[in-house]
Amino acid sequence: MTENYLRITSGKWKNKKLKAPDEISPLRERIKLAVFSTISEYIQDSVCLDLYAGSGNLGFEALSRGAEKCTFVDDNYYSIQSIKENAQKMDIALEESETAIVVKEDALKFVSGEPGYYDITFLDPPYDSHINHLFKIINEILNKDGLIVFFHSSIKSINIENLNPALKIADSRKYGATAVDFISFK
Repeated sequence: MTENYLRITSGKWKNKKLKAPDEISPLRERIKLAVFSTISEYIQDSVCLDLYAGSGNLGFEALSRGAEKCTFVDDNYYSIQSIKENAQKMDIALEESETAIVVKEDALKFVSGEPGYYDITFLDPPYDSHINHLFKIINEILNKDGLIVFFHSSIKSINIENLNPALKIADSRKYGATAVDFISFK
């Protein structure tokens, strides 16, 4: 198995490289920069959730920029291994850490059983995922002023408000084949 490398673009870990397994399609750096520029006011001291975390790219970027805590969730063995290795590169001892928590579990199962609340939820599923049910319950783990940053194919749109009447798309951006919706409570 070969590996891809990504980098942290800003903050205390700027330019540190992150490992990503080949089967993960990493988010392009310019998209990540644009997204974090858009949500910069929400990052400081936030509690984040990185669902479908892959390499942990989004969660580590948030931590680097001042987030207080991030929970990384993925059900892929190689992704979990990459997240653990990337945490070591950032000098995070996962066994003792309250800053970074790694969970190997299906995203829907995690959200269904999670009693926590998050300020920012990064949702970057594989483009062929069926995540309608996830949107029906995801507001249960979102703080009242929380934000969901949802990455998806720009070809395919999801009517969030039909799936969950409590949520709205506050902003939407397109970057080539990738669209990003910024979702909040109504």
